[in-house]
Amino acid sequence: MAVRISLAGVGLARVRFAYSPVFETVMAVDGLRVPGAHAVHLPWVSWARERAESIQDLDVLLDLVAGPVKPAVLMPVPDVRMPDLEAELAGVPARVADVVRACHEVLVAPFWARITAVLEADIAFRASVLADRGVEAVFGDLHPEVSWSGGELVLYADRRADQPHRVDLSEDGLVLSPSVFCWPKAWAAVDPVGPGVVRYPARGIGTLWEDPAPVVGDELAALIGRTRAALLGLLSAPMSTTQLASRLGVTAGAVSQHVAVLRAARLVTTRREGRAVLHMRTARADALID
Repeated sequence: MAVRISLAGVGLARVRFAYSPVFETVMAVDGLRVPGAHAVHLPWVSWARERAESIQDLDVLLDLVAGPVKPAVLMPVPDVRMPDLEAELAGVPARVADVVRACHEVLVAPFWARITAVLEADIAFRASVLADRGVEAVFGDLHPEVSWSGGELVLYADRRADQPHRVDLSEDGLVLSPSVFCWPKAWAAVDPVGPGVVRYPARGIGTLWEDPAPVVGDELAALIGRTRAALLGLLSAPMSTTQLASRLGVTAGAVSQHVAVLRAARLVTTRREGRAVLHMRTARADALID
């Protein structure tokens, strides 16, 4: 079935990016249920399978996600860029909410910083595309099954279907929601109440479960110092000061000092997201590393 989403006028002006901890958790559980359908996450499945046995009432959630259409209450449209898990669970029945909460704590939270780094990097990339080439370029690069045609965003869930399903978001707008655990599919809400949502696999998922040491050339280390070079190697995706300190084995204060020097040289940018301060290397730093 092709889903055709109208976005003229106000709706196009209300396109924004956000991601959902509840959606990621629910799709992670779905990945445990049918690991072959989410093959890129098999390293995580191997790690998570035994730990999932400790989650009480897991079968309740497994039963709910067993079909091709997931319950809308477990697919919340994010109302802010990164909503709080508890806020998203507010409308979920208590027993189901308890299972989702437990699944997030046991299966997803240990990797949440890594996951959000991938999601934030995707948003940062697409924001740069939006600034350079406009919203049409953003839509055209989301997923092979998503395209922009005649003022509509088209998602092909099944190319064999003759009649498209039409969604009018010309007033309510659309949330573009990068996801890790939805891979390899793109998803669209077909009957949204309020803003619609298109979920798509974030860039960089293939490296999510790898943990290589950052590659730092001797020449770059000699130029700016090995710690600063290693820091730049880590910042291919946004990371917080605490995350950098943990990975580099130095204090948060030392990271702040190094970041300040690199920011003054226009090699790092810093922005605040809620309570977190995230750092990411610039195109100038990418060229220096290359």
